[in-house]
Formats: sequence, C-alpha cells, structure tokens
Amino acid sequence: MSFTYLIRWIPPFVIGLAAATVGEVAVGLLLYSGEGLMRALAIVLATEIGAFGLGLMAAPDLNHPNLVDALRRRWMVCLMVFMVAAGFATLWTFRPGAESTAVSQALGLALLGGLPLYAAGNLLGTMASLREIRGCVGPRIGASGAFGAAIGIMAAGYGVPRLSAPSVLLFLMVLLSAGALIQGVGLVEVRREMDGESSTTPASPDPVEEAGP
Repeated sequence: MSFTYLIRWIPPFVIGLAAATVGEVAVGLLLYSGEGLMRALAIVLATEIGAFGLGLMAAPDLNHPNLVDALRRRWMVCLMVFMVAAGFATLWTFRPGAESTAVSQALGLALLGGLPLYAAGNLLGTMASLREIRGCVGPRIGASGAFGAAIGIMAAGYGVPRLSAPSVLLFLMVLLSAGALIQGVGLVEVRREMDGESSTTPASPDPVEEAGP
C-alpha cells in the first residue's frame, strides 16, 4: 500500500471524525440538564442522521459538469458551518445555569446537529462521486469516514468533559482545514488528469449528409 494511498484516507477520515464529534457535542450541550431525556435524545439523533442522509442525497452525481470545483465549494461550506457551530457553542457556554427555551434548543439543534451533519454528508457524497468518475481510484470514502466517526465518538466522549465544547469545535476546524489542504493538493492532480482525458478524447466527426437523388 503506497504512502499516497494512505494520505488519501485522511480527508474522508477527518470529515467522519468531525461529523461524529460535533454530533456528540450537540447531544451533550442540549441534553445535559433537559427533561425527557430519551424523547429528546431520539429527536436529536433523528435530526443528525436525517441531516447526514440529506447531505449524501444532495451531493452532485456523475453528470455534474465540474466535480472538482463542486468539491472545493463544499469544503468551504463545511468549514463555515463548523465555524458557526463553534460560535454558537461559545455563546451557549456563556450562559451557565440559564433555562433553555424551545427556541434556543431548536436553534442549537439546527446549528450543532443539523447543518454540520448535512455539510459533512454532502462533502463525503461529492468525494464519492469524484472517486467513481475516476474509476474508483483511491480509498473507499465510506470506510474511511466510518473509521473517522468511530474515533470522533471516542474522542468526544473523553475530550468534551475535560475541554470546553468551543475548544473541541475549534480543534475540529483545524483538522478540517488540514484535510482540505491535503485534498486540495490531490485535486490539482485530479484536475490535470480529467483535463488530459477531455483533451485526448477525439471529437465526434460531423455527420455526412447523403447525396440526394
């Protein structure tokens, strides 16, 4: 297994790690002192998994005219969404002991549980489409993301009680930025390959009109 192949595991691994960690942070913040734990937990988990599925479903398919640029845009959206989540978590921690309202709970669920999982799913789906259109070159996106999610769940379970939630989310932004940089280096090569394929594809000849009678 080559070093380049191992490096390509990092971006989807980091996305899965970040998605699982921010989901667990959302559960910890929103349910820490709430009543009706099981009912609230079911709503949070259903929102997170549903948002992740919607993100996967909304990813561009193989007919997209420029998957490379689409992937770059989704990296930017994912980073912005995690930045908003970190800002909301910071505001939430500044009000210890304050009673949570239905509006604040719904806003927290959207910004911490919904949007980050949607952005992560959309990003992984775009990466999978690009991998498929290249002939399945590189690691399996789903496997790498799942391993990252497993590590993220464990890291959040041990890290969030010791660190503040904003610190964890800011660290996730650093990891996502590193993953985006690694992916960006690979996308230069992918763009060169795809441009080479399009330039070497022979143009279809003009149809020859048959001579009339």
